[in-house]
Amino acid sequence: MTLRLFLVAGWRSHLALFRWLRPSAFIPTVIGVPVVQLIWFAHLGRYLGTHPVAYYVVGNALISCAMAGLFAPSMSIQGERHSGTLNALLASPANRAVMFSGRIVPAVLIGAFTSTLMLAFGVALGWVVIPAAALPGLTAAVLVTALSCSACGLVIGAIGLRTREATFVSNVVLYALLLLCGVNIPLDRLPDRLALIGHAMPMTQGIEAARRALAEQSGVAGLLGWELSKAAVYILLGLLLLRVLERMSRASATLDDV
Repeated sequence: MTLRLFLVAGWRSHLALFRWLRPSAFIPTVIGVPVVQLIWFAHLGRYLGTHPVAYYVVGNALISCAMAGLFAPSMSIQGERHSGTLNALLASPANRAVMFSGRIVPAVLIGAFTSTLMLAFGVALGWVVIPAAALPGLTAAVLVTALSCSACGLVIGAIGLRTREATFVSNVVLYALLLLCGVNIPLDRLPDRLALIGHAMPMTQGIEAARRALAEQSGVAGLLGWELSKAAVYILLGLLLLRVLERMSRASATLDDV
């Protein structure tokens, strides 16, 4: 029953969130936007000549999972509030940690698929070459990065219990990831305080691990371990915030305040 709650409830919540989207709307959002972003920064990076074009392809391919990772968990939780089903959901005896953490699974899978597709797009255009020996490390980097980003989306979803602006917060975090996590700008080029924030945000070590795996360099396992640790912290923080903000919302009778 616990496994069913973790997998089935999370998947049904994801379907409930996106079922109104036809493929003609869903595909351009999840795939079209990352493709345009990747092409733009790859050409910009090639024009500037500061790094090889593969540097920008890997960074923008991995951040493409943020579209699903940040927005899907946050919107699925806030969507319960807007649809009026949050009260019934929280009145159920189901384990909160299992129920809400399961909602990041579809986001991880879709995010990893999107990043893989962007890397394949870069290979097809001849911008990046992936050696066979780099595939295990690169695959692990994609999955761990998608998990870390989706865990951050769970934290944003918890904030959605008390605010109507979870989507706004997701957009702010998305652009912060683009600027501070080494996607296009190395962290050593940022001011120290911004670089410190970038190290604490999701995806930073995952992107660096993907680049090292592609170059067949050492240190990939250590970077992925650090990224997994951040993902675990974000998940625990999200579940804690959900518990605390649920109690606050019950006390102030704002659970269904939309």
